[in-house]
Amino acid sequence: MAVPIEGARWRWRATALITVALAYAWIAGGLRPFTWPAAVSTTLGGVAIFALAWRYRGTTTPEPHDGRYLVAWTAWLVAVTGWELWALSMTPRSTHPTLSSLINSAMETHPGRSIAVLAWLALGWWLARRQR
Repeated sequence: MAVPIEGARWRWRATALITVALAYAWIAGGLRPFTWPAAVSTTLGGVAIFALAWRYRGTTTPEPHDGRYLVAWTAWLVAVTGWELWALSMTPRSTHPTLSSLINSAMETHPGRSIAVLAWLALGWWLARRQR
């Protein structure tokens, strides 16, 4: 079965976009944190994601808000905040790590920072496409 021309173009664009995102995440993950190059890289990546997501946003009508989502997110936020506060009050820190210390140790390496940048790009894409 032959692939329509539009389908082939869409696949090529999607492949190119994913390749660029992976390359960007690897380069941005290699920058030293809290420097001007890292700040500029973060800003440019965010602007690019929102511009692309705005251009390719969905055409469906938004679903009405459901209170169950608010309850689920609130419960998750309370649980995470409770864990963070509990872990902060316990000693020694090595046996009671906070989420922020776990994330910091994961992001000490170049691959860890690159994965974080890629996750940040994916979250930005998802959030931007949800805006109508």
